[in-house]
Amino acid sequence: MGLCSFLPRYLPLVLLADREMPAVAKSLLSYTPPAVLAALVVPEMLMPGGHGMQLSASNPYLIGGGVTFVAGLYSKKFLLVTAIGIAAFYLSRWLLG
Repeated sequence: MGLCSFLPRYLPLVLLADREMPAVAKSLLSYTPPAVLAALVVPEMLMPGGHGMQLSASNPYLIGGGVTFVAGLYSKKFLLVTAIGIAAFYLSRWLLG
């Protein structure tokens, strides 16, 4: 089973290692990290705990995520954006009870 899992990942790396990747492929692959992050974060923002869609101003996850998104648009500093998002989440959670 280890070989069945390892070989499909390893063989393309070995066989295609000396070839240059097309510019279109490089461009498309640059969207992978944001897409994976969004796929992990957005469901929890919209459905905290997996208990139905909560698109309201009383959802601290949605407020924190929205503030983080806006902060990320204006500042490209990861730690600053993260701190702002965490502060917005806990502040909204505290204010909303």
